[in-house]
Amino acid sequence: MNCKELVYLLGEYIDGSMEEQLRSDLDDHISMCDSCTNFMVTYDRTRLISRQVQLDEIPGEFRERLRSFLADKAREHHQGIEKYRKMAAEEQRKQVEALLRAFREGRLSPSLSLLFDSHRDRCEKCGAFLRSLNGGEETKPVPPEIEEHLAEFFEALPPGEEPFRS
Repeated sequence: MNCKELVYLLGEYIDGSMEEQLRSDLDDHISMCDSCTNFMVTYDRTRLISRQVQLDEIPGEFRERLRSFLADKAREHHQGIEKYRKMAAEEQRKQVEALLRAFREGRLSPSLSLLFDSHRDRCEKCGAFLRSLNGGEETKPVPPEIEEHLAEFFEALPPGEEPFRS
């Protein structure tokens, strides 16, 4: 997480609609970054002050310029979020590919191997797909719902444990 990503994700962060893991990542960044901490304090003050202004106190021309400005920024914000989501999806895809490659090559860490074998034998969502990979040299395209499901294995690892053996 970095400062620029905070700005792109600020709306979801403030209104509470952000995914819990992403919110936690942002909280960690804000707690370590004086610039972002100051930005958040200023942003909150601005929001409070803005709520006190009455609409009839704002000249019509300024209201139109402000509306246009906010519409442009909302489009930019949406594009920034989409860019971030694409990057996150690509990272997840690469993690799952690495997981499946290590599974086929027998290079999963002991903890992950135990989890993975047990999961493969019991999961209705991805068990058949995983069993079809056993010993296979050829990679198969991973359906999106299975990719998301397999990505959760990285969250199940004990902190600091490497998922793969060399």
